[in-house]
Amino acid sequence: MKLTLFSFAYNNIKRDFKTYLYHFLSCVFSVLIFFLFSTLANHPALKIVEDSGSIGIILFLANIISMIFSFVLTLYSVGNFLRNRSRQFAILNIIGTSKRQFNRLIFLENIIISAFALSIGIVMGIIFSKLFLMIAQTLIEGLELSFYLPIIALIRTLVMMGGLFLAISLISPIILRKKNVLDLLKKKEIAEKNYFLHSMVALIIILPPTIYFHIIEAYFSFIYILELLSFISIFYFVFYLIFTVYHFVLKKNGNIYKKNNLIKISSFKYKINSNIKTMTGATILFCIILTSFIYIIGAPINADKDTKKVIPYSYMYANWENKSEEYKDKREQIIAKKLEETDNFKKLTVSYSMLKSTVRAERHIILSNTMYNSISDFLKRDKISLSDNEYFLVGVNGKDNPVLFDKVRDILVNHNIDKEKGSDKRVIALSGYFTSITVVSDKEYPEISKLLVKDKIYAFEQKKQKVIKTKDFDKLKNEVGFDQKKETLISYYELYNIENLTRKLISYVGSILCVSFLIGIASILYSRLNSSIDEDVKKYGIMMKMGLKREELDDILASTLRWIFILPFVTSFAVSLIFVILINSYTLTSYTGLAVICSGIYIFIEVILYILIKRRYQTNIHRKISYD
Repeated sequence: MKLTLFSFAYNNIKRDFKTYLYHFLSCVFSVLIFFLFSTLANHPALKIVEDSGSIGIILFLANIISMIFSFVLTLYSVGNFLRNRSRQFAILNIIGTSKRQFNRLIFLENIIISAFALSIGIVMGIIFSKLFLMIAQTLIEGLELSFYLPIIALIRTLVMMGGLFLAISLISPIILRKKNVLDLLKKKEIAEKNYFLHSMVALIIILPPTIYFHIIEAYFSFIYILELLSFISIFYFVFYLIFTVYHFVLKKNGNIYKKNNLIKISSFKYKINSNIKTMTGATILFCIILTSFIYIIGAPINADKDTKKVIPYSYMYANWENKSEEYKDKREQIIAKKLEETDNFKKLTVSYSMLKSTVRAERHIILSNTMYNSISDFLKRDKISLSDNEYFLVGVNGKDNPVLFDKVRDILVNHNIDKEKGSDKRVIALSGYFTSITVVSDKEYPEISKLLVKDKIYAFEQKKQKVIKTKDFDKLKNEVGFDQKKETLISYYELYNIENLTRKLISYVGSILCVSFLIGIASILYSRLNSSIDEDVKKYGIMMKMGLKREELDDILASTLRWIFILPFVTSFAVSLIFVILINSYTLTSYTGLAVICSGIYIFIEVILYILIKRRYQTNIHRKISYD
């Protein structure tokens, strides 16, 4: 039987599958995650979802993130897989393998592994998709996610993941060029170079333009790439700097010669470039996981409160075109008649005066003290009492503190109103409907409103807002028969239903991604340690023969893991808390308290993960040393 290059590649994998196992499992896991997300995104129950809507964007981003994650994880596993086979490649080079044959062999091996991984990943995806959809249906209210045959997901996975594996297979020969093969036999005896200065130069080149574009608020797609490169450069430089300073301090005070510090430092420094790259990647993934984890847990919890901050009433009716009082009152009567059929119904007409404006969406309004107190009583808030020279500011978006615009200030000054009594950032209408809201005394209001435009909105309240069915609301809108281009009827429940569905979908999808990233981090860290295990066994085996104790060896092995695991974790923990503080300024609800709880859970998970990796690594070293 003629031995072809394909059969040679296949036999290599078959004979030494253990060497290929990590790379193979990484590929299978990547295919499984992508297939499950594609199954959810293409479910018949989500056909009504618009691609440009929140849910459509979430599912699209989930697929993109899983693709990026798959690419990084697979590429990293390929690098380690090629390094582990470096001696085999060197032998092939010695016996006369040509550059073309060498590249084709690496390509074919990757294609064979990818094909098997793609097949097994899809089969596992089909098997687990029913469970995946069942859990999603349980956690996400309002969706009937029954099992179906995911043909589109199957095709998409074959095309997208197949294309990704093909690209990696083409890149693989470049990672290990033939011109470097001559050094492979002795490569493991050479310490890695220190790229501290290179990391500093990269930081100087990348960070300034990123900061500049943010200062001038020039946001475009490429800036996200710059931001990612900036974070990579910062972490890369910082970790190099920390190790350099730590090494210098130990040498300066002489502690480097105490206990096993010299061995620990030398061990880390020997693989410094690989270690720093691993630390940088782990830090970025840790940051993503912790920050996402906080908002994934908090998103569904705060849906009710956040919706209330967007619209404070069960229903609100408003006309944009300032129709006649008769027209508006007729609409209000139709809505009220329908809602009176339910218990605990009440209504309120909010009358106000509005500054004239040529901009349609600009609405600076002024309320009387009595009108505001009626709204406060309706919403069960505190009432106020204003003197003739006082004014009170009301929020318009539920997040920012209200401000007094210059055009409103001029009117108040003309009426000798110059003292602010206070403010309340909670809304009294649909968030964003008004540009500003100012309350003045009952005595001053009639005089101020003479030159302003009179208008109304109508509020309706029901005690059990969330039990109103969507179909009932659609029926109500049809009965009112309003023109969507000129008037609006907003339902608390409609917004809550959309918000709750979106947040639970984010929570579910995000949870799967977080678990995937955690597995990815554990895989990357363990792969980094395992990639040099033969060198470590040889090195520490000699040391143990010279008198190194088992406990001392465990401490030395744990030292490397502390560098590539604990330090990135602590760094990412600090960065994530900063992110939470910054994001709090842009969200309706504060996540600080939840961040403390999630941080405790996250620390517990990471401690367990650290213990498992450490024990596995130490056990492997001890087993091989004893066998040798």
